[in-house]
Amino acid sequence: MKIPSDTSHTLTSPRLAWPVRRKGAALAVATAALLLAGCKERPPEAPSAAPAATPATTPPVAAQPVPPPAAAPAAAAAPKRVPLSIQGVAAAGVTVRVKAVEIGADATVLDVSISFANRITDTTMLALADTYLQDESGARLHIKRPDNNRDITIREGETLDGQLVFMGAVAPSARKLKLVFNDGNQGDNIVAPGLVVDLPLQGG
Repeated sequence: MKIPSDTSHTLTSPRLAWPVRRKGAALAVATAALLLAGCKERPPEAPSAAPAATPATTPPVAAQPVPPPAAAPAAAAAPKRVPLSIQGVAAAGVTVRVKAVEIGADATVLDVSISFANRITDTTMLALADTYLQDESGARLHIKRPDNNRDITIREGETLDGQLVFMGAVAPSARKLKLVFNDGNQGDNIVAPGLVVDLPLQGG
């Protein structure tokens, strides 16, 4: 009996199909193995970084006016110096020349030249009693007595050139001062002669 040609095709198909199916399975297994190897060799992924925190939005602050710097304290006023050429004479033989007055914030200073000439005594004192400056209101600025000559003793025939310091300041608007030596004593007192000298500070 003759086998039809299509039956021969049907018998040979299973032999050809089986190896194809095995080859396909083998490829599938190999591929799976490769995939597994790739999974084993791949390093673990680093954890993804946490998303950066979004900074809180700060509402805009209105510009504040800057306060002006505190005014620096005014510099101490320079002493007021008034040049003079005034002379006073006491009968006991004392001559006092006032050459300038300097009015400061804490003291008033007189530039003076004081001479003494007397044939009866060798010395006299110009500040044994109260000695001071007096302003127009009657306020008195007492003398600051020198440590080495508290009574301002002067020897006969000598001249003392220097400064007399009075504690306190007079008003810059003062027009005159009065210089008083040995308040209450007479001018002919040879121990401590009294003497008053007017000191004009402004014209008129």
